[in-house]
Amino acid sequence: MKITAHCLVKNEENFIWFAINSVIDYVDEIMVWDHGSVDKTISLIESINHPKVKFKKVTGKVAEIRQRMLNETEADWILILDGDEIWSESAISNLQFTIHNSNPKVDVIVSPNYLLVGDMFHYMEEAAGKYRIAGRVGHYNIRAIRKTPGLHVEGVYPNEAYVTKDGIKVQDLPKDRILFLDEPYLHVSFLPRSRRDKKKVKFEIGEQFPKDFYYPEAFFRPKPEIVPSVWKSINFPYKFRAFFETPPRKLWRRITR
Repeated sequence: MKITAHCLVKNEENFIWFAINSVIDYVDEIMVWDHGSVDKTISLIESINHPKVKFKKVTGKVAEIRQRMLNETEADWILILDGDEIWSESAISNLQFTIHNSNPKVDVIVSPNYLLVGDMFHYMEEAAGKYRIAGRVGHYNIRAIRKTPGLHVEGVYPNEAYVTKDGIKVQDLPKDRILFLDEPYLHVSFLPRSRRDKKKVKFEIGEQFPKDFYYPEAFFRPKPEIVPSVWKSINFPYKFRAFFETPPRKLWRRITR
């Protein structure tokens, strides 16, 4: 089974180097397409200089670009890799093993994630997970999809979806065609991903990782000087704002769930 990673990025300079390097040894190819970065994202991608990385600058709407990536993919499976997702070797090797040994009926693989908030040492509570897939609710994402005939992309960002030839969104396939993994990856969507884009930063007091938490190996690989450090703790202004915003947010989650 050949695996091609789809990595569509824009202004991801803080984590893109780690994201790519966290999966590069476990896929056959990484299509890294940039659609308008104005920070150091492109330089960081080019610094990796690996034959598996197929880099391209593109323009257009997100769903249209994802469709073009799909059209140019000759693999059996696609791995969805955002520029703010970092996998441990254990988690990505498990996903790779699952793809190579999965039941032929399985078309979708779902992975849990730690959704970081504030800094690298804190993550959002389980009650904050809102994704609903095959009867489960939580911090889940579809991360591997079998490239079946007629698979295509529909919708408008951020609600675009992969859809089968029969018009069924892959997240709505029967439960026996969706497989859940147990080991989470790190999703840093709510941390600053670039000095150019801080719109997604969420002010919340998160759960703290235990001292023996095993961070993905990509964070400790030798890296060029251009790669920024991620080990910055929460500052006082953040803590002050999060102190007031966290309680009502947590209360609202419990009411709505």
